[in-house]
Amino acid sequence: MTGKTMVMLLESIDMGKLIGTPTPGPSTGAAVDNISRGASSRGSLGQLISLVLILVIILVAAYYTSRFIGGIKLGQMKKSNFQVIDSYRVTANKVLQIVKIGNKYVVIAIGKDNISYITELDESEVMIRELHPSEKQDFKQIFEKLKNKNE
Repeated sequence: MTGKTMVMLLESIDMGKLIGTPTPGPSTGAAVDNISRGASSRGSLGQLISLVLILVIILVAAYYTSRFIGGIKLGQMKKSNFQVIDSYRVTANKVLQIVKIGNKYVVIAIGKDNISYITELDESEVMIRELHPSEKQDFKQIFEKLKNKNE
């Protein structure tokens, strides 16, 4: 850092004053202060830009990593014999679920530390809700409905 400051100092001081040993005076002290302030502000700006760039790189890496892992998990779920058909939250930490295992439908109770078998259902007893592409709405449509409802 002192090498950079010295080079900048030589550029800002009159060469005629450098013959012999310069004595620090009010003009050279002010020049050094101005130079050091300029160097530190440029250094701070550079650090800020590099930190923002690192943050953006980390966010992009996290996004693509989560997409990659989600794709792997989705592929595993499609190949699985288990499929959660419906869930109903009974209390904060107790849930009833209808799970399709192979060709059978099973009702299970899931608690904080245990899973209990309740009963088996026939296919005629289970109503499977399928979302059609026309029923799917994007966030903008949902937001507009909520916005109009509040007005």
